Amino acid sequence: MKIKFSSYFSKQARKPTGLFGRFYMSQIFKKGNLELNAFTKEILSITPNDNILEIGCGTGILLKEIADELKDGFIIGCDFSLPMVSIAKKNNEKHINNNKVVITIGNFEELAFDENYFDKIFSVNTIYFWKNPEATISKILKLLKPNGYLVLGFHDKYEMEKMNLDMDIFQLYSSQDIIKLLEKHDSISEVTVFSKNGVQKINYCAIGVK
Repeated sequence: MKIKFSSYFSKQARKPTGLFGRFYMSQIFKKGNLELNAFTKEILSITPNDNILEIGCGTGILLKEIADELKDGFIIGCDFSLPMVSIAKKNNEKHINNNKVVITIGNFEELAFDENYFDKIFSVNTIYFWKNPEATISKILKLLKPNGYLVLGFHDKYEMEKMNLDMDIFQLYSSQDIIKLLEKHDSISEVTVFSKNGVQKINYCAIGVK
């Protein structure tokens, strides 16, 4: 049975595997996430003492850029793709050795973290793959300190619908969809969505304040 490339690519976008994931998807992420990563980092407003968690850290490029700005704080990255974790560890070797970065493999929903521990938790271009986004957000909120920030970087459904993606794998959201999703949670006191024009797409970041 032939597998459509759109389906194969979409599966690799969700969870890169094998040589295709290691070499091809890593370059796709590096180029494709460049603007949204920069915008997300801007929105996060990193302070040197922040304790931060990134869900779906991919190649760890943004992880490293954030770690460069930390002094007494640290950042944990998690991803369930072995090739991505391997690349991320290589890209963050210095910070790992200095105990400023920890990278762990696993599905976020199945990993254990201390509650009320993180100042900021963020994720870039992964919400499309969350099987139960309400449950995932509920877990995130338990891990955040009071007044902590959840930041989601994403692209709007109306732009992504133009791409050749498998909609059985991707769940697309408009900015209003994201607002409604976050506002379902009583422990989120404030929701804001920011946008910034990119070369090819508009980049969006949603902030939920605990």
